[in-house]
Amino acid sequence: MPEDTYTLACRSSFKLLCKLIEPEKIKKYFMDNTSDKMSASLRFAGIEAEPWEVLSFAFICSVMAFLLVVAAGIGAFFLSMMDSMTSIVLALCAGIVPLLAFIYTGEYPKRKAAYMKVHSLGDVPEVISYIVMSMKLNPNLEIALTFAASNSKRQLARDVKKLMWDIQMRAYDSIDDALTAFAGNWGSYSEHFKRSIFLIKSSTCEKSEAMRTISLNRSLEVVLSGTKGLMEKFSGSLHSPTLILYSIFVMIPLAMVAMLPAAAVVGFRVNSVQLVLLYDVIFPLITLLYAHSILMGRPAAFSPPEIPDSHPDISRLPRIVWGIVSVICGACVCILYLLVPQGLLPLPNSIFIVWGIGTGIFVYCIAVYGPYKRIRDNIAAMEADFADSLFVLGRRISEGRSPEEAFAYTSKIFSGTAIGNAYFGASFNIRCLRTTLNGAVLDPEYGAFSRIYSDRIKTTISMLIESAGKSGYVAGNSVIRLADHLKELQSIEDEIKKMLMTMTGMLKTTCVIFAPFIGGITLALSEAVTNVVKDTIKNMQGIPESARSYFPMVPEFSAPLVSPDEFVLIVGIYLIFLVIILLRFVNGIEHGDDRYEFMYSLGNTLPISITVFTLTTAMAGTLFQGML
Repeated sequence: MPEDTYTLACRSSFKLLCKLIEPEKIKKYFMDNTSDKMSASLRFAGIEAEPWEVLSFAFICSVMAFLLVVAAGIGAFFLSMMDSMTSIVLALCAGIVPLLAFIYTGEYPKRKAAYMKVHSLGDVPEVISYIVMSMKLNPNLEIALTFAASNSKRQLARDVKKLMWDIQMRAYDSIDDALTAFAGNWGSYSEHFKRSIFLIKSSTCEKSEAMRTISLNRSLEVVLSGTKGLMEKFSGSLHSPTLILYSIFVMIPLAMVAMLPAAAVVGFRVNSVQLVLLYDVIFPLITLLYAHSILMGRPAAFSPPEIPDSHPDISRLPRIVWGIVSVICGACVCILYLLVPQGLLPLPNSIFIVWGIGTGIFVYCIAVYGPYKRIRDNIAAMEADFADSLFVLGRRISEGRSPEEAFAYTSKIFSGTAIGNAYFGASFNIRCLRTTLNGAVLDPEYGAFSRIYSDRIKTTISMLIESAGKSGYVAGNSVIRLADHLKELQSIEDEIKKMLMTMTGMLKTTCVIFAPFIGGITLALSEAVTNVVKDTIKNMQGIPESARSYFPMVPEFSAPLVSPDEFVLIVGIYLIFLVIILLRFVNGIEHGDDRYEFMYSLGNTLPISITVFTLTTAMAGTLFQGML
């Protein structure tokens, strides 16, 4: 929920309550029932609302949720759907839904603050690496902090920028005191960050360059090993929650599909409205909340690069246009439900509605997020080659070669790659356009690296330019140090990715294959059971009245209330929800809050899952019908 929207909702709710109750009484009551943690969370999350306004919004939401459940009950009564089962479900919802609404909206600032604290840890490797890189070239702590704050857009970098402002405003006696206070504030969330800051401070006291380099390398090593340790701890804690998610929230609901028609035999009858509430509302919502609660504890490791919407490879069409196009494409597929004669396919025609929903999601995800994914892949490929290219570049510069000659030589070694083309462009700009080194590389109009949307590459190149003013030997060795530095970052990134992928392999396979396969099998089985029940009822119609005493269950023996067409539609929509939730969970573990990666993966995965579900339902239905 965006902070501006949440703040506006909180203030509006408080004003609404003030029309019914005196404001001072509301403030006193809510302040007596809230903690200091709420105020601290509001400040940390940047939510400009007061605690009594937050609780006012939570109270209003709980009342609205209760009224919504009451409205649903009134609608069910007038539609003649108010049986005993519906009454029980509505009674449970009347007690649970308002409570959940109150907790979700009232605890949102605390969750947001906790989320920001955990995920800000992903900024630590990047910010510390920038500080270390700068310190290796120029052992000035203030310059290094300024460099890190100006070259990173992360939350932690913004805190570093605020720290620099406090130093300028004389809030601290010295930069050492400022860093000590800063490390202490973050130390409760990241012990390795605190240790790394102290090592960086100690490096300024070293007299020899060798000892200073050892301290700086040690500070980076502490951060990288600490980040890896956090991910190992999180990975080790995933086994039980993942098993619960798979067994309770995936397997049991799918297995219940085959049991529902058979339950009608003993008088436990479920209508389509109840089935929709169960499979398309309650089960997905509970699964989503459980998966989200697991992901909330995932420490961020490395943040993905940010792609601006102004990138030349991004479609100029607004997303709402693609949304309309995707809805039209999905509607065209849904129309086949009416055009194709019933019984022509080996499964109900409602499968076209499921495909229509899947088609709309597929078109939107691929059209909108496909370009972002391709750009991200290109950036990843460039970053993978960049560290190796720095070794080549650094060696040529240390030999006394000019920057343009070193760029040209490196472009030949890495010809055919994107990073090689960038080096060639820099060499061309210097030789043919007679530009400065900074202009040839980073000029917004013609700079060879200006349109490379990788903060890591741009920052390293800017440091290379800074070191170019020194002697060739010193500048070359500085570039080689930067290459070593990047290699360390890449190695720890690769280790973390491999570690997390081993944990998500089962769920990814479940998302793509197992869940739709099991859903198709159980759906076909439920249809077969329904047909058996109907045939049995038909055969028992001819039992003489005198023989009915020998069949005491016959009066309750009735056909299910949900048709196969409705079953396919309800379970198909449930599987779409399940694929979205599981894929979000898997991508959240592997990539964190990478929205582009998730949406693109969803566009690729959903058609495969629906295809598996469709083929399994058709083939299993044909097989079961042949066995009867």
